[in-house]
Amino acid sequence: METDDEQVEKLKEWWKENGRAVMAGIIIGVGGLFGYRYWIDWQEENAEAASAHFVQMIEALESSDSSTVTMQAATLISDYSGTEYATLARFALARNLVEGGNYDQAQAQLEHIIGTVGDAPLGYLARKRLASLQLQSSQTDQALITLSVEFPPAFSASMDELKGDIYAQQGKNDEAAIAYRKALSATPGPANGEFLRQKLDDLGTTG
Repeated sequence: METDDEQVEKLKEWWKENGRAVMAGIIIGVGGLFGYRYWIDWQEENAEAASAHFVQMIEALESSDSSTVTMQAATLISDYSGTEYATLARFALARNLVEGGNYDQAQAQLEHIIGTVGDAPLGYLARKRLASLQLQSSQTDQALITLSVEFPPAFSASMDELKGDIYAQQGKNDEAAIAYRKALSATPGPANGEFLRQKLDDLGTTG
């Protein structure tokens, strides 16, 4: 068994060889801890600031203050990119652009959302709004392409109803009727089943 002196000497040798690395690890670890704490604090402050811009943007949107909507949306998109605030800002900006008659720019905002978030819920919502805008602009073929992905069940009724609207505008009443019936039988059901049945009746199809 080693004596106390021998163990002390071995500890001294080990420290001579490894002490710097141990201290460096401790310093890095503590620095990382402070860095992480700083990052958390920054994230919280960042989220609060983004939230404030978002609230101002929504208030401006509700009061039809177009310039403020544009300014606040631009801030969220540039300073908080990669967050849902930036994505929601693009939705608000798209609506603002539509109200101003700038359909092409509104479509670009929605297309950016689709390209960024992919198959996340906000991506499907962007597809729905883009297809609606394309229908409004008589881009019916493009609208059908926009909807040519598999949507989650929660979107089924609204998607099939929108497809029915597109087919109806194209004069394809049979296809429109099929889409409307699918929307009526979807779970969850359509937002306004009575209005949807009226649209189906207006087609004058049977079966």
